[in-house]
Amino acid sequence: MDDTRYCICCGEDVPYNTVVRNERRELTCQFCGFTLDVTNLWEDQGEGERGVAMVAEDSDLTRNLLRDIIANKALSGEVVAVSNGLELTTEFSRYLKEGKRIEFVIIDLNMPLMDGLTAARTIRAIEKGAGMGNNVPLIFFSSRKADEDLKNQMGILAPAHYMNKGSDPDPESLAHRIEGLVNFIQTTYS
Repeated sequence: MDDTRYCICCGEDVPYNTVVRNERRELTCQFCGFTLDVTNLWEDQGEGERGVAMVAEDSDLTRNLLRDIIANKALSGEVVAVSNGLELTTEFSRYLKEGKRIEFVIIDLNMPLMDGLTAARTIRAIEKGAGMGNNVPLIFFSSRKADEDLKNQMGILAPAHYMNKGSDPDPESLAHRIEGLVNFIQTTYS
């Protein structure tokens, strides 16, 4: 049995994670988190209660664009937007204790108080402490390049994905990248 799949993002055969959630089986690259394959497990059982999307971004412009686009596309029932990793982990823990379903988390890597990787590791520890069977998908949306260390961390934090938001300060360019991110979320998790 072959334990690798081709990842178009990495450009090579990679080991993969298998995650079952939302009535689907997903294969994701262990290095970059890119979705390699999705299989529906059974027929749609209906919408049910909508969950929560979380965004951690220190830039007011980017955070507001993300929040507004996610809300306008109705990707979740509620969007929680915070400015740093410490606020993210606090809100994540609070929502879990309230019994709310968190659908996905978008995290900038470079933030004050607590950076994105530390916040992601803290989220995984919170999930483990809560006895969650499936980890919430993490999407790193950052201008930082995806180096080998980040790819390794994403394998540990799976399911985790990375999308580059670029360094162009033009709001139209940023909005275009956010649309790409939202389309990825719609395709992968809706």
